[in-house]
Amino acid sequence: MKQKYSKWVVGAASAALVASAIVPAASAASSFSDIEKSDHKDAILALADAKIVAGYPDGTFKPNAVVTRGNVTKFLGKWLVSENYEIPANYETEARFTDLPTTTPDKELLQYAALVKDAGVFKGSNNKLMHTNNMSREQMAVVLVRAINTVYNVDLVADYKESDFKSTITDLDKATATENREAIIALEYAGLTNVKAFNPKNTLTRGQFASFLHRTITKIGQGETLTVKEAKVVDATTLEVTLSDDKKHTVKLETALPENKETKVEFVIDGKTYSAVVTYVTDVKLESVKAINAKTIEVKFNKAVEDTSKAAVELLRGTFKQNVTLTWSEDKKSVQLVGATNFQAADYTVNVSGLTEKALTSTVKIEAQKVNSIEILDEVAIVDKAVKTDGTFGTGTTATVGYVVKDQYGTDITKTTSLTTNDKSTVVADSAKGVVKLSGTVVEGKKIGDLVPVVLFDSATGTSVTKTVKLSAESTVSSIGVDGVYNAKGEEVVLNDNSKASDAYIVLNLKDQYGKEITDPAKATGLVITNTNTTNLTIANTVSKVKIGDKDKLVVAISDIFKAGDTDVLLISTTNGQSAKYTVKVAETVTSNSISVSQPEIAVAGESTLIPLTVTDKEGNVITNKKILADANKGIKVGGTTVPESALEVKDGQVYYKTTFGAAGTQALVFQTSTFKVATVTVDVKAPAVPTVVRGLKKPLVISTFKSPVTITAKDHLIIEDQYGREMKNSDVPVTVTLVGTSDVVSVNAANEVTARKNGTATLNVALKTPNGTIDSAVEVKVQVTDGTEYNGYEIAEIGKTKAGAEKEITVNGLLNGGKVALVNSEYTATVTGGKLTAPQVVSAGKVNIADTALNTDTTAAANKIDTEFTLKVTINATGQVLEQKFVVSADAEKTQDFFFTASEAKGDYNLAKAITEATLVSGQTVASLKSTGDAPAVVNVATVDQYGNKAITALAADTVTIVPEKATDLTITGNGTAEATATLKSDVKEAKATLKVKIGNATKELKVTIVAAP
Repeated sequence: MKQKYSKWVVGAASAALVASAIVPAASAASSFSDIEKSDHKDAILALADAKIVAGYPDGTFKPNAVVTRGNVTKFLGKWLVSENYEIPANYETEARFTDLPTTTPDKELLQYAALVKDAGVFKGSNNKLMHTNNMSREQMAVVLVRAINTVYNVDLVADYKESDFKSTITDLDKATATENREAIIALEYAGLTNVKAFNPKNTLTRGQFASFLHRTITKIGQGETLTVKEAKVVDATTLEVTLSDDKKHTVKLETALPENKETKVEFVIDGKTYSAVVTYVTDVKLESVKAINAKTIEVKFNKAVEDTSKAAVELLRGTFKQNVTLTWSEDKKSVQLVGATNFQAADYTVNVSGLTEKALTSTVKIEAQKVNSIEILDEVAIVDKAVKTDGTFGTGTTATVGYVVKDQYGTDITKTTSLTTNDKSTVVADSAKGVVKLSGTVVEGKKIGDLVPVVLFDSATGTSVTKTVKLSAESTVSSIGVDGVYNAKGEEVVLNDNSKASDAYIVLNLKDQYGKEITDPAKATGLVITNTNTTNLTIANTVSKVKIGDKDKLVVAISDIFKAGDTDVLLISTTNGQSAKYTVKVAETVTSNSISVSQPEIAVAGESTLIPLTVTDKEGNVITNKKILADANKGIKVGGTTVPESALEVKDGQVYYKTTFGAAGTQALVFQTSTFKVATVTVDVKAPAVPTVVRGLKKPLVISTFKSPVTITAKDHLIIEDQYGREMKNSDVPVTVTLVGTSDVVSVNAANEVTARKNGTATLNVALKTPNGTIDSAVEVKVQVTDGTEYNGYEIAEIGKTKAGAEKEITVNGLLNGGKVALVNSEYTATVTGGKLTAPQVVSAGKVNIADTALNTDTTAAANKIDTEFTLKVTINATGQVLEQKFVVSADAEKTQDFFFTASEAKGDYNLAKAITEATLVSGQTVASLKSTGDAPAVVNVATVDQYGNKAITALAADTVTIVPEKATDLTITGNGTAEATATLKSDVKEAKATLKVKIGNATKELKVTIVAAP
């Protein structure tokens, strides 16, 4: 840390305090009865002796109690007084904060609040102190940094920026605002905190704040304390440490540093202990490769792979490349290779290239999936009927007991494993349900408590299990419990008045007389369900079975949620009188109270602009829930109109308002919260982006002597930047391509066509072609020509889902020096197997076309076609190398999976289409008449993608349209929720705002519209 001796000098008052802080006085030690075991004891005693902190009348300090903003106000106020600051004389007549009037009974808080406000330490939120609120760690950082500037004239923020200090705190992005983040870094820079995660939103205790303040006084007040400026790792046991006096020291560590792991180390220099967080960085290596289940191989690395996009991972069975899906772990230290189906038993090779100079390679042996264990899950078999009057079970009575089969990886394979039993006529293993069904002579005529031997046997492996089970009476509800409210994913749900009722279930825990959980809703038909408060919410009056997470559960569905409040649900069993009560709590969602707006990174006319917003509720908590922010009553407005959810984005905890400015110039936006607080931002909108600089190739350019000439275009080959230094994706700006010097490797014509002549490399000059004929930017690029004998390897481009009966082009690439060349059909031979194909189907003209007759069918009488997996096998003619890729063929009709609204023309280039978020609609017309906003309104179309990856721009033809008006009193809506929905302006209304929820295929999107009168 760069030392500023002119600033960091202790005054007389501070010197006395520092001395008392180092040697706590006995008078303070006897004043608190609850700090003996506290980590903050010394700090508390030192501050108490200096009369900066005080305890409670019962003799305690309560070091673990959460500190409030009022507590901190008093602590800092007393510290300022100890530094010879005076209480303002008018503190009793002039209020500093609107929520702390001069009539407040806490005069001590009143006077110190006036002091810290006048000193610039506390500014408050909207001029409120909020003294009863808990103080968060990020708020503490801000006021402490301000106080340090006030007391010691040390601007820690300016100091750390000047010294180019790099923070190692990992969660700075969770801080609410820039000032908060800078304050946290400043505390780290000054050595007042050295944690890895600062947890900005968390509260802190009275003891923790005492330690922060004590460290401030002893570290900053003393002024000449040396700190670690930099610690470099030389090797596993050696550091080169630079202290704040810029002197370097070589430090030897007793314990070797672990590889590639952030580690906090302590060391001694000149008799003083220092600490630093360092990382001993080594090259990435393969740590292990193993199969974790029958279709998944896990590859672990010795360190995190920072850029996983550079890692080219392939799995080979012999020379056959396997089609796998890569799933990287969150810490990027491992990747799972997931097959479409179980891997065949064989030796596999994993190659990882792109991370090191040489590819990382390892092998793994995969065994065929096999039965490893069989377990019968209970000692009793439950019968399905009551006994007869003579105490025996009658004809047709059956009993069941559960069982589970697991493979060598511990995976449940019950449903795919057929087992043999000790009596196939009376003991049957039902793999679909995972139960052994007992019937016939082993149950009929027997009594409750009779024993039945059960043997389950896997003939393939010889694995078996034997258990004697006891016949038990029919299962009935014996006890009633409620686990809570959950969604289908198995996540516990906290309901509020904005929650979607259909996403939540009251999950029951019903057990029978044997203590076993009941999952058959038929067993719960005698359960009476009573809702005591239907004004808050409504629920189903019957029990149903739903998959919660990965388990079948009995639930009571929630039908509707109307408002916040508590609702008691009563459950009573009519069979035995057992009952339970569960309170369903619906919280009130937060309401926007205050808002601040920041400048966007850049605003360019005609482009989507993200404007940062910070919206807080009445408690000062930041709101990031888009649904709340877009709520007409609780959210925010811009220009008097409620912000639609589609115009909001949340990235890393930061909320952005998304809008498009039509023209360059100064644009003002006025935002308003539900409590009518206003924030304004004036945005300097820059001129529309134009292609300005050509930087080079998107990827290495390799062309083949087998292929037709390649036409160089900006869209397909070049990195083009605008006047603001941003890359312009899919730019179609004209370019001029010429040959540098002479070459017999390629030739170039006036149409920018590059024709391959022979193996080798050549240099091309690529220049932007401007309207006036001048060249503002040019770059030289390399082109490599191959005849196909030099490729480093080959790949099949992803085929994706394919429609039965339709041609799908395949691409086989040759790989050379980072570039790719699509092979011509004559360079490879391809066949397809799978489904009902009886022999390999030859691929003709580089296209696959699978007839629907080759698809598998389901087991119903209709024998419906089902999605079927096929395998494409490609053999490279020149080398004999074999590639494989699995793909799925479906008979389903094309259906839109995603789309966006655009003003681009129908049948235009999808890749050039730009999304729009706002439009106009003439009163009384359907969405087919939507027009874009701006000086030249165009018909609104949609850019769609179906399940087969087909992209197109088409006319807007909605399945359904739901119109949500800004003000219901402005519009008459007919056919809402249908394709023909319309909104008509009422007689006295000239214009109205609404949000359209448009459904096309499987996707629903929102569009903000202004409804105008007919011209």
